[in-house]
Amino acid sequence: MNSARDWKSLVVRHARETGAGDLPIHAIDELAAHLEDIYLGARAEGSPDADAFRAAEQALAESPLSVVPRSRTRAPESRPWSAPEQGGHRLTGLGGDLRFAFRQMRRAPAFAAVAIATLGLGAGAATAIFSIVNTVMLQPLPYRQPDQLVAIWETNAEKGLPRERLSPVNFMDYRGLESVFADAAGWWRPDVNLAEPGTDPVRVNTIESSGNLFQLLGVGTAIGPGFPHDGPFYSRDTIAVISDRLWRQRYDADPQIVGRVLHVNNGQYAIAGVMPPGFSFPDDVDIWLRLQWDFHQHSRGAHFVEGIARVKPTGTLDQAARELTALSARLGQANQATNRGWNARPVPLLDDILGYYRPALFVLVGAVSLLLLTACFNVASLLLARATIRAREIAVRAALGASRLRLVRQLLVESLLLSAAGMVAGCAGAFVVLKLAIASMPVVVPRLAETGLDFRLMAFALIIVAGTAILFGLVPALVLSRAQAAEALKDSARTATSVRGRRWNRSLVVVEVALASAALVASALLVRSVTRMIHAPLGVRTDGVLTAAIQLNNEGYPTWDKVQQSYTTLLESVRRQPGVEAAGISNRLPLDAGWRMPFQVEGRPPARANEAIQAQHISVSSGFFEVFNAAVTSGRVFTDSDHAGSEPVIVVNQTFARRVFPGEDAIDKRIRSFAVQIGPLGCNLPGTVPFRIVGVVADIHQAPLGQAAEPVIYHTARQFPFRAMTVVIRSPDMASGTSAVRRSVHELDPALAVADVRTMDDRLMAAMAAPRLLMFVLATFAALTATLAMIGVYGLLACVVNERRRELAIRLALGAQPSALARLVTIQGLTLAAAGIAVGLAGAQLAGGLLKNVLFETRTTDTAAMIAAAGILLVAAAVACFGPARRAARVPAIEGLKSE
Repeated sequence: MNSARDWKSLVVRHARETGAGDLPIHAIDELAAHLEDIYLGARAEGSPDADAFRAAEQALAESPLSVVPRSRTRAPESRPWSAPEQGGHRLTGLGGDLRFAFRQMRRAPAFAAVAIATLGLGAGAATAIFSIVNTVMLQPLPYRQPDQLVAIWETNAEKGLPRERLSPVNFMDYRGLESVFADAAGWWRPDVNLAEPGTDPVRVNTIESSGNLFQLLGVGTAIGPGFPHDGPFYSRDTIAVISDRLWRQRYDADPQIVGRVLHVNNGQYAIAGVMPPGFSFPDDVDIWLRLQWDFHQHSRGAHFVEGIARVKPTGTLDQAARELTALSARLGQANQATNRGWNARPVPLLDDILGYYRPALFVLVGAVSLLLLTACFNVASLLLARATIRAREIAVRAALGASRLRLVRQLLVESLLLSAAGMVAGCAGAFVVLKLAIASMPVVVPRLAETGLDFRLMAFALIIVAGTAILFGLVPALVLSRAQAAEALKDSARTATSVRGRRWNRSLVVVEVALASAALVASALLVRSVTRMIHAPLGVRTDGVLTAAIQLNNEGYPTWDKVQQSYTTLLESVRRQPGVEAAGISNRLPLDAGWRMPFQVEGRPPARANEAIQAQHISVSSGFFEVFNAAVTSGRVFTDSDHAGSEPVIVVNQTFARRVFPGEDAIDKRIRSFAVQIGPLGCNLPGTVPFRIVGVVADIHQAPLGQAAEPVIYHTARQFPFRAMTVVIRSPDMASGTSAVRRSVHELDPALAVADVRTMDDRLMAAMAAPRLLMFVLATFAALTATLAMIGVYGLLACVVNERRRELAIRLALGAQPSALARLVTIQGLTLAAAGIAVGLAGAQLAGGLLKNVLFETRTTDTAAMIAAAGILLVAAAVACFGPARRAARVPAIEGLKSE
């Protein structure tokens, strides 16, 4: 079959065999041209001649010739709207429509698969993420009147501290604001070993809290009385409450657990109750000990207490903020050495629990919304492209006698079938995405485990995608079926229809690329942010460093001399172990802040209260700086000769040296430290003895990432011991290093627990876990959004090439080079992509407020991120243009000659 006459003969013969009778001349010509297009298109794609002919025959077999009556008394294009067939013909017609719709999907499996997958992906991902956000962010906390609960934090803008724990004395003053607070509860976090006779000691997440904590939350125990109701804020009662998880895992859900003795750091506490399942406030806590000391008996300069308060029903968050600010100002005036610059602020408890995840989830909602919109636009673009391609088919069907109602019904059935398949895929996708999100989460996201699919949100997402498929499948049918059949068969009419369709399609593609551009910019910004976090200067070398937490209890190590001697013995043992290159101990690791206390420079007049400088006080042993390869800028670091009986010495960081001794050499300067009332875990420093500075080290980042460097004073642990310390070693083999630490601790005391054994690199990655997780998820959604946008670009260009085959063939016949046609198509696609990228970059800047709270040292106007996003999309668009451009270059020139 290689001539129009042969195709016409085939159409006439088929019409007579199927009982359609004699067809109008224009209908025969149109069908013949349609079959020739199918044949030549298959040949152009490399199909053998026999397969191409069979594809044309299949198209002819599926054409609706049977609807044409044997005899006609008027032209088919003048046929008005007709009523549906009566009786059994109506059912037969609907059944035929369904069969035809299934055949259409089988004839274009790629189109059907892409459309269904796109609908399923958009609806599924949106439902899963929206369900997570609804559970984690929008559902109220399971406490009594949770909207009245606030967490209280202290801030200091001068020191660059946006969120610090409270001074215990300050907290008691905040608690006294009876005009706004009904009550307040506080706690601190001791390092606790659970060491019961006959069992291995383990570290357990514990807080020591005031007696009103559970009553303030409105949560009672599941078993036992718990802490006494309306009891004192602190008490010498040695009682504890345990979590349901610990009760089941450690005590086999013993129903007689109340009254059993809990051995904590060799101290004994009576178990007074078990909390309900799932309760672990404030964060994954397993043991709540009764607070045993008065918060008033401490220093205002020490910030280690956490607290929550309940705002009175007549009060508001703004009122509480104003009262706390006013009180902080008064305390700053009265206690300038410790409180100057400090301010207290209330934070809704749910916002505080979510922390970084609150702005991160908003960003994630934005990303999945872009994905959902892109999926809808992509399906709309695909349906419009298909409608443009099928304009000739619809005209032929109308010419053969199909009524407008029949045409609209047929395309509506096809759209409904596609929507139904997409909705099924969306439901399955939602379940899969949610399960994967919960199972693969590398960090603990508050309340994530409680998330289930919200079927209201699923219905909302499915309605959107189904409505998109139905709308953009039906509207073209209404438009195309409105034209008179004879006019629709004319090339000019088809061209006008195609032009209108392509305009809409181009607009949708530009919007898709714009959405993808915005998502990619956000992803690129997070990549830049996390990269800067990973490479942020910490002042130490972390690779090959292993850390392990140890705590010496009060009973076994009653004196500070015993504490420092035991740690000295432990270090000597660790250093003798094979594979250990260096070892030390510290009460604070990099990224952890030490105790902030005032000091006085020897030989200088006492600083005025409003000019006093505080510094972090950290205890380290000899070998600590060597383990981390910290740079010594002048002087020396600690050695084994610096012990309790020798001259008191300290090492300071460069920030301390610059601020306290600008333009001077800090070595041999002396300071008096007033680190008094450190508490039960640290030895108080004698304020009358000056400490001589023997060394200056480069700044080690002793604060969370993003906070500025602070002055730091390093004491030797033999002169300023703490019970809770972290052993740090440098070893080429982490497994042998872990064994070395455990052997040495067991030799010192078999009852001691070795807890939180991790590499320093793991600690750094844990500090960045939430930003890294958000970066990965956002990058995934951005990639999916960009993929859908590129499918839209590909679909549009493929449609354009298919429509313009005759024009392209004529160009080739007139001497145009195939490369020029390929370039023409490629430029068209890249122009659309560039327009979308420009719109997307502008939109990303407008939405930059969502990102600023999750970025680290990265601006939303970061040029490199925008260039990267634009470059990725342009490369992807070029790849999407390749297939249609290649097809345009391979159009046979004979097609153009035949058409003329």
